[in-house]
Parts: sequence; C-alpha cells; structure tokens
Amino acid sequence: MQFLLMVFGVVFALLPSFGTLAYESKAHMQQMYDALLLSVEEDYDLSLLPSIRALKEQARGQGDKELQIKTLLLEGSVVQHFGEFEAGLDLHQQALQLAGSEANTMLKATTYLAIAHLDIDLESFDLAQRYLDKALQLIETIDDNAQIHAEIMLWQARLYMDKGAYRLALKTAATPLASSVRQETIAQLSLTRSWAYLQLGKYPQARAIIQKLDEQNYLMKNQRMRIMAAVQRARIALQAGEYQDAITLAQQGLEITLGTRFLLFQSQLQWILAAAYAQQGNYQQAHRYLKRYTVTEKSLNLQKRNSKLLKLEAQYSLAQQQQALDALERDNAQQAKLIIAHQQQIENARLNQQRWLLIALLTFTLITVIYWRWQNRQYTKRLESQVTARTEELAERNKRLQTLSFTDSLTGLNNRHHFFSVIDSKIEACRQVWHGAQPKGSADLIFVIVDIDHFKGINDTFGHAAGDIVLQDFSEILKQCTRESDTIVRWGGEEFLLVMPDLDYVAAQEVMERIRRQVEIYPFIVNDQVINCTCSIGFAPFPFYPSEPEKLGWEHVLELADGGLYLAKASRRNAWVGVLAGEGEALSGSSPLAHNLQTYLQTGRLSTLSNLADLIYSRKAG
Repeated sequence: MQFLLMVFGVVFALLPSFGTLAYESKAHMQQMYDALLLSVEEDYDLSLLPSIRALKEQARGQGDKELQIKTLLLEGSVVQHFGEFEAGLDLHQQALQLAGSEANTMLKATTYLAIAHLDIDLESFDLAQRYLDKALQLIETIDDNAQIHAEIMLWQARLYMDKGAYRLALKTAATPLASSVRQETIAQLSLTRSWAYLQLGKYPQARAIIQKLDEQNYLMKNQRMRIMAAVQRARIALQAGEYQDAITLAQQGLEITLGTRFLLFQSQLQWILAAAYAQQGNYQQAHRYLKRYTVTEKSLNLQKRNSKLLKLEAQYSLAQQQQALDALERDNAQQAKLIIAHQQQIENARLNQQRWLLIALLTFTLITVIYWRWQNRQYTKRLESQVTARTEELAERNKRLQTLSFTDSLTGLNNRHHFFSVIDSKIEACRQVWHGAQPKGSADLIFVIVDIDHFKGINDTFGHAAGDIVLQDFSEILKQCTRESDTIVRWGGEEFLLVMPDLDYVAAQEVMERIRRQVEIYPFIVNDQVINCTCSIGFAPFPFYPSEPEKLGWEHVLELADGGLYLAKASRRNAWVGVLAGEGEALSGSSPLAHNLQTYLQTGRLSTLSNLADLIYSRKAG
C-alpha cells in the first residue's frame, strides 16, 4: 500500500512538467506551420509537400485538430495548384469533416472558402457561390473577421470575373477594408480591380492601379501575382495603342511563365503578342504567336475536359456511398435486434446468478450499449451530412448539365433550344414597357440574321475542320461587336441570329456596319494560311409597326430579317440590309412575307436601309 502511494506521488509531481512539454511542442508545430504557409504564399512548390504531410501527422498524433485542419487545407491548395483536383477535393472534404466537429467558426469559414476556391478552378460557379455565402454567413458572428472577410470578397470578385460580371467584380473588389488586412490580400484585390477595368476597356484606371502596386512592391513575393501583373501591363499597352511596348511586356511575361503551370496566362500573353504584331502589320509574327495561342488553348480545353471527368467520378462515388449507407442501416437494424435479444438473455439469467456478478455484468453491458449507440449515432450523423452535401452537389451538377444543353458545342454560343426557351419572356417584357407612343424608328428589339459568305467554298477548299475554325473565330467577332445584353445564337450552319434589345434602327446601322467591317478585315488563320471572309446581314425591328405592336409577331419580323439577308446576298454580299415599314398599308401576318418581299418593296409597303448605295428600294444609310 505504501509503495502504491509513493508511485502516485511521483506521477502527480511530474504532471506539470508533462504539461509544459506539451505546450512547447504545440507552439513549435505552430511555428512550423507559419513558416510553411509563408513559403506556399510566396511560391507553390511540390518540395514543400513532405514537410506539410509530416506536420499533419504530428498534429494528428498530438490530437491538435485545429492544426490538422490547417495542414489539410494547405496541402490541398498545393496539389490543387498543380492540377491534382481530385486529391485537393479529398483533402478539403477531410478538413470539412474535422471542422464540422469543432466549435471554431473561423476554421469552418476558412474551410468553406478553400472549397469555394477549388470549385472556381473546376468552373463549378454555382457551387462555389454557395460555399462563399456559407463562409460569409459564418464570419458575421466573429468580431475580428477583417482578414477572412477580405479573402471572401477577393474570391467573390474572382468568381464574378470568371462569370463575365465585370462590373460586379469591380464593385466587390473595391469593398472598403480594415487596416488589419494583410498587404498581400489588398494587392490581390487591387489586381482583380485592374483586370475588371481592362475587361471594361478602361485601361487608364487599370494602369494607375498597377503603377501604385509597383511603387509599393506588393507584387514581389507571390509568383502568381507577378505573372498576373505582367499580363495586365501588356494588355494595358495594347489597349492604349502602344503596340511595341505591349510586345516587349508580353515577351517579358512569357519568360516569367516558362517552367510554370500558368497555361491561362501564357495563352493571354500569346494572344496579346499576336494582336500587337497584327496591328503593326507584322503578320508573320502575329501568325506565329496565334499558332502558339491555339496550342495553349487546346491544352486548357484538355484540362477542362479532365475536370468534367472528375465531376462524373464524384457523382459515381456519391452513388456508391448511398449504397453503403443503405447497407449500414440494414446492418444497424439487425445489430439492434441482436442487442435486444442479448439484453433479454442477460435479464433472464440475472435471477440465477449471484448478486455481485449480476451488478458487474449489468454495469458492463450498459456501458457497452451506451458507447456503441453513441458511436453509431455519431457515425450515422457524419454519413447523413456527407450524403446531404453530395446530394446538393449532384443537383447543382444536373443544373449545369441543363445549361450545357442550351449551348452550341463548337462555338460556345447559345443554340436554337436556348432561343426558343427565352424568346417568349423577351417579347413579354417588350410588350409590358411598350405604350404605343414611341416615335417611328424606335424599337425594343432588333432581330438580326448574319450569314458567312461563300462558306461552302471554304469547306470544299480547306476542309470541314477549317470551316469549324472560321465559325469559332466568327463567333468571337460577334461577341466583341455586341453588348452583354444582346443574345447571340448559332442559328444553323454558318448562319447566326442576334436579338438586340433597347436599340433603334438608326443605332442598329452602326452595329451592322461594325460587324461587317470587322469580319472583312479579320485574318482567319486556317492551316497556316490567312483566309479573308465577308458576311451578309439582314435585320428588322420589333414591334414592326410601333402604333400597332400586335400587327406582326416576332416570327414574322424574323422572316423579314431573313428577307433582308436575301437582298444583301442578291446584291453582291458583304453588305447589310434592314427591312422597315413603308408608307403604304400595313402588312398582315397571314400573308407569305418572304415570297412577296419584292412586291411589297415595289408598292412601298416595305422599305429598306443598306450600306449599298446601289441597292434597289433602299434609303440612304446612316
């Protein structure tokens, strides 16, 4: 007895020393994590992974869940940077499971933010928005949330940039920040603002931001930020018309990207070089960099296809987990029955055993059952949480697949299916704001049909693959010459449909001429050969008769726009023709408009606008 008391005394005397050692070990691990985080922020390096994983296992052994979560997120960000999205997704999910069992709100918000970053890289924009909203909702309960709030705003702005909402990105990146926000985060927000200004064509504002960042040396630490700034400097020079400076800056930027995985930035720099050389008239160099740009874009498209495969694999994994959960629930029910039967046997045997054995056995059984049930409930909750998350993700992916059904696979434009799904709502909106008091010549919608001239000759001479390249470049020209509010549809073959709201036919003439001129001067590169193409355009306004908006439906207006296209092609192509109401009696939708087009023009019931001075029945353009 005295020996036991002496042993316990020694143990209690050593307890404070053990506590001090544990505290020092935890502080040392935190210092190691801070050093690794700083190294990753300066430059992602695969050689850091062994140290990160060793620290993760050390934190796991010490039971430090907070540090374990941080190391999982850090490891996930590194592998994600090098394109290992599946591994990154698995690491982020592990971190989310651990964070769900902790009461640390900041850690949960940080985990949501990391998953949102991954979903943005995978182009899962709707799912990324949900995780950003969750993170923002969590940090509202935290007092010292300036840094994490700034990081959420940063990724929200980048999400808007990827979705093409440049004004929203600009507004989000300009959110006022507290003085405690890290300078690197401020610099990243500034870069995002300058990029938004560039996309909006406001290069002076973008140049002012980049110059300020250069003066304060904010871009020296992080490799990605240096390359982003290099791309923007070259883009600013290109927009400002400083083509030689744009070439010099873009070439310097390409040297920085050598040996890196920044294919997107390489692609942008190559496009800038091609555009700058083309503006200088050096078409040989422009063609050289345009080919490099095409190769880089193919690599980027391959990465996107791999990402889609990853999403399909995740859906398959979700189905497997659901099957495992069903099997587990059946096993749990069977085990519950066995436990009840076992308890009944114990109860029946209690009367036949001695009192002391009965008390010991009953206590042990109760502890076992309670512990098992507690473990089972915890495990079931975790599985239910995983199934809920996977179900929500599957619903989001199904929604994205529906969106893909509205898109033309070759050009990325909207297809006929999308047009017929939205045209009724556009017409209804037009009718609600139309009061019949607009002056003649006003219109809420302009229907435009554009057709590539002699496209069959391109296919016959250069092959259908060359025709596909021309169609893709042609669709990009249409995007550049139209507004965000305009709807661009690949109508079929080499024919495209534009629906342009809030545009009268006077302004429409400028748009048609801009499209025609841009196509005429654009060098279409096919098999290392420049092809010059032209296009023919027909358009008509809706409502066709402002005083009688219901006289002709949009289908008839579209038919009249097609008639304008026919007139443009019948003249000499490379032209645009607008069909308008004449001075005579109004047309009826019951008559065959296209068949009687020439008759209506001769009798004055229809009139035209065109860039061709010798077009019969035309008014003077402009």
